[in-house]
Amino acid sequence: MEWLLRFCDDHAVPYQRRTAVTYAADEQERSSVEKEHRAAAALGLAVEWRDTLDVPFPHVAATTLAEQAQLDAMDVLAALADQLRAHGGTLHQGHRVRSVSKGGRPTVRLEGGETLTADHLVLATGTPILDRGLHFARLEPQRSYVLALDGAGPMEGMYLSAGSDARSVRDAPGGTLVVGGAGHVVGRTDSHLAHLDRLRGWAAKWYPATTETHHWSAQDYGSPDGVPYVGPLWRGDRIHVATGYEKWGMTNAVVAARAISSDILGDLPSWAQTLSGRPSSASNAAEIARINLGVGAAVVTGAVRTARERLPGNAGPAQANQCGIVGVCTHLGGLLKWNDAEETWDCPLHGSRFSPDGEVLEGPATRPLLKRPSAAE
Repeated sequence: MEWLLRFCDDHAVPYQRRTAVTYAADEQERSSVEKEHRAAAALGLAVEWRDTLDVPFPHVAATTLAEQAQLDAMDVLAALADQLRAHGGTLHQGHRVRSVSKGGRPTVRLEGGETLTADHLVLATGTPILDRGLHFARLEPQRSYVLALDGAGPMEGMYLSAGSDARSVRDAPGGTLVVGGAGHVVGRTDSHLAHLDRLRGWAAKWYPATTETHHWSAQDYGSPDGVPYVGPLWRGDRIHVATGYEKWGMTNAVVAARAISSDILGDLPSWAQTLSGRPSSASNAAEIARINLGVGAAVVTGAVRTARERLPGNAGPAQANQCGIVGVCTHLGGLLKWNDAEETWDCPLHGSRFSPDGEVLEGPATRPLLKRPSAAE
């Protein structure tokens, strides 16, 4: 965090200091907040316990940490791109990677057939697009929803509830209230709009004087132990990955960049060892099993629905036919679900997403959906 804020100071990127608040919305969430408070205090963080907060929504307790920060990621990205160019780097957009060679210097093949060779390759694509690291089987893709609302006053804190159906509440410059939550595993819901409407209902109840100006959703990936995977794709490999940020990408991206660049330069810090080839514990193994049981259930459910040629409350094979595409993911063959909030095809297995006409929006898939032949063909 401090590295990022120093960068912002040096390059005139605006940010706002806020108190971070993890709160219990009800008594069932209290133990989770207490656990976080004890862990933070044990690490020497200056957390404070609160029984009440100056907010309208329900809460029974909270742990707070002052002098945290919020910022607009696009402002930071623009400044980083400027620095890349200032140091002689080049930035090329819109070139999809299809495959990468094994062993030696990585050779990348692009969608148009061109090839590139480098001493090192970094895959920072949400989930790695190369399957040989098996990261897709150790990550759970999650989507969550966000509302931007006008009409709320400024807030002193950044609030996050401790429950599984979390609520994130903060302000943004200009008097905008930002409310997030109502998340789910990618592709495993009958209606994405229902999740968005649930968030709208919460905001309308506790902030009735506000007006929605925008809504969107985001996708992120969680690892079994909550710690990102950062390091070589394989031990000693020249291909590096950074994934599993668990919705904490603002700081975890900096951690990943510092770890990978230090490794390439031959001076890997001791703290970075935790991020790559860590051993699997019993709890990790159980969490990996849970993730893959969910994948297996999605496979079985998809097969049953395909056999019945219908998807209750959702687009199915018939709708895919109307769009002229085959509704099967080009990664590992998952039956796609229609995302009625964003009008995309989402894979319930490993989180790949496609546009209505089949173009890849999100990996690990790298190839567009197959087209159905027309009647004339």
